[in-house]
Amino acid sequence: MNKETTIAHPQHDHDYGSQIAVIRSDLERLQGDFTKLGHEVAEDAGERMKHFSEFASDQLKEKGAVLREAGERGKQAAVAEVKRHPIASIVGAASAGLALGALALFTQNGAKR
Repeated sequence: MNKETTIAHPQHDHDYGSQIAVIRSDLERLQGDFTKLGHEVAEDAGERMKHFSEFASDQLKEKGAVLREAGERGKQAAVAEVKRHPIASIVGAASAGLALGALALFTQNGAKR
């Protein structure tokens, strides 16, 4: 047999049409599987974000409560200190005010030069 005869008339008759149909069917199922997987991943991500958001919200509420309590304790301590030493508190506040005023005046005059 020569080469041209072999190409023109194959020795085995294959049913390529049915094989292509099977491959198309497999590809359609695979496409459906990918679509389903995409929806499931999106749904799972949404659920995870919801749980994380709830967790973060709870954590923020707890930390906020702790900070409010600490602030309240600090305020009470400052008020108690002022009540214990009212004259020293007034002198300290006045000194701080004078120091800040002098600093502001110095920076303002220094900027003009």
